[in-house]
Amino acid sequence: MSAYAIDSSKKIKYNNQTYYVRIRTCNVNNPVVLFLHGGCGSPDRAQVMKYQSPLADKFTLVAWDQRGAGLAYDKEEAKNLVLTKDVYVEDAHNVVCYLKERFNKDKIIIVGHSFGSVLGVWLADKYPDDIYAYVGIGQCVDYIENEKLSYEWTLNEAKRLNDRKSINILQKIGSPSNGKYSGNHVKSIMKQRAILHKYGGATYANRKPYWQELLFHDVPILRKEYTLSQLIKYVKGLSYSPNQPLATTNPDFMNTVNNLNVPVYLLLGRHDRNCVSALAEKWHDALLAPQKKLIWFENSAHSPQWEEPKLWNEQFRALFE
Repeated sequence: MSAYAIDSSKKIKYNNQTYYVRIRTCNVNNPVVLFLHGGCGSPDRAQVMKYQSPLADKFTLVAWDQRGAGLAYDKEEAKNLVLTKDVYVEDAHNVVCYLKERFNKDKIIIVGHSFGSVLGVWLADKYPDDIYAYVGIGQCVDYIENEKLSYEWTLNEAKRLNDRKSINILQKIGSPSNGKYSGNHVKSIMKQRAILHKYGGATYANRKPYWQELLFHDVPILRKEYTLSQLIKYVKGLSYSPNQPLATTNPDFMNTVNNLNVPVYLLLGRHDRNCVSALAEKWHDALLAPQKKLIWFENSAHSPQWEEPKLWNEQFRALFE
């Protein structure tokens, strides 16, 4: 018999929109935590259920496949729908309102990872009355400055390690201008991220080559939450969402969000050079909020909630005791 009061994948309707959520909790009266995934277009319900489930004793965990991603990818909708900041913020708010009504809560906790940290700040900025606290992981602050710093760090590491092959690749790509690489930006950024990953700037502990992580780590985890046909939708969403205007809307939080009317907690990997943690620290230090805290994870990069899950869960739990 399951120890969970709720352990389900649901298709819900709210405000004439359809949403796909994954819910797990031991007690329906627990505070509700909504996880906003990265990408954009990379749902993390499988990872949340694998690594954050120990929190289900005290929290109701909710993962949501954002519009155009995972179970929410619809090839007919994708032909006409343009994904923008406004679409995603209103979607997120609809899910928040549904959860408030479903679990009889005045406010819920938002956890945003990577792109989800951008969406989370946008959401908290527009709808603070619905949010108990915002928790950022792999916090993105400024796409343009981030890409410049990420590229420079990767190239410097290649030179330090005398990795001639990687130096040649990076020099051929060239430094980004205004957040973009010349030529095929998507191919260039994937090459840069692969090298960054190799050096520990994306996953710091137990890092493996991209293809090994995908085949032997990510796919087995995903298969626990998605059928084969659903995985096909997942893969299609990976290429759809990043090519939408949403993906290139620079948050520029240093200039656009100086004040949030909710508690803000950043749980950051010390070695994150994907969303450069130094930028997140700078934003945190300048931000005005009722309460704020920055917690470092010394053996993590972009995803401490999965790289150091036991410690991350402990720190998250302590924030709300």
